[in-house]
Amino acid sequence: MQLLSTDSNPSRQSSVSHSKDNFDAIRLFAAVVVVYGHAFALTGTAVPTIFGHPVSAIAVKVFFIISGYLVIESWRRDPSVLRYLSRRSLRIFPGLVVCTLLSAFLLGPLATSLPLSEYFTSPLLTRYLRAIILRPQTLLPGVFEHNIYPNAVNGSLWTLPVEFAMYVVSPLLVLWGRGQKTRIILGCLSLCGLALYVVHFAKPDLGVHGQAISDALDVAPYFLLGATWRIAAPRAVFNAQIALFALFLLPLVPAGPQYEIGLYLVLPYAILSFSLAKPALLRSAGRFGDFSYGVYIYGFPIQQTMALFFHTQGQPFLNFGLSLVPTLVLSALSWRIVEKPFLSLKPRRQTSVKSVVSSETASGAV
Repeated sequence: MQLLSTDSNPSRQSSVSHSKDNFDAIRLFAAVVVVYGHAFALTGTAVPTIFGHPVSAIAVKVFFIISGYLVIESWRRDPSVLRYLSRRSLRIFPGLVVCTLLSAFLLGPLATSLPLSEYFTSPLLTRYLRAIILRPQTLLPGVFEHNIYPNAVNGSLWTLPVEFAMYVVSPLLVLWGRGQKTRIILGCLSLCGLALYVVHFAKPDLGVHGQAISDALDVAPYFLLGATWRIAAPRAVFNAQIALFALFLLPLVPAGPQYEIGLYLVLPYAILSFSLAKPALLRSAGRFGDFSYGVYIYGFPIQQTMALFFHTQGQPFLNFGLSLVPTLVLSALSWRIVEKPFLSLKPRRQTSVKSVVSSETASGAV
């Protein structure tokens, strides 16, 4: 779900990457699929499934795969803890802060059933602001309390703490120097094994930092799977035709933990194969910017607003149709006004004296 640039000039790197791969298109498509899937849950209708999961859940896994693949390379190119965390924070927090404030101080007062004096003095309001520090809260006082999916203001934000946790965990596995491939493979296998046990067998009713462990472990392995493919496999192994064939075969795997193992094997390979396919037929999707993050964080509150004012109960396609354009508009504004300016502040990778001398020698300057 992230725009991940490791070049010292983010805008230049972005324009280069858009011309070479399909990552932007697939991220944007996944974000729209999340909105589509939520339209069913928010109107009280059965959510369509694919590969044994709700379509929105598969789309979230796609985000994690792509994020893992790209973020780990950002670390490997510049393994500075401070610069790495600065880049990741500049990608996550500016958009999140603005979305949270707009929800609390613009949407909330418009949608609440309470008097404004009661709304602004409610402890739920200040509690909701914890989303800014990656502690997502679902409630604002009196907001969406009579919707078919009651009280939830932004149900999409729960994945952001999980993703940021993976930002921290992945470099600890990779570190630097020799042995990266072994460490990332062992770490990935361990996390996948833990996730299979917790999600399919233990099913604990536990949470960490406001997040259910089973939900977090349902998506977290896909980040490491994406990172593992980046480190352990040459780019030449990705083939869109093989990936498509594997996706067709996946439904033949029996349901249960073995199916999840099949998904671990097939989905990351397929998504990365389509993203890296040549020619990159969808390469122009990001020419105007990366709107996927904005679509993801703004879609849910807009859909709840449409459900409130247009009474879309039982009408998921109406909810989706009413919500899509406002979501895209807000995501474009978020990119232009908030996300892109903050991305320009990403710290530059420092060039060592040795690399400068080598470069100058190669060019005949020395």
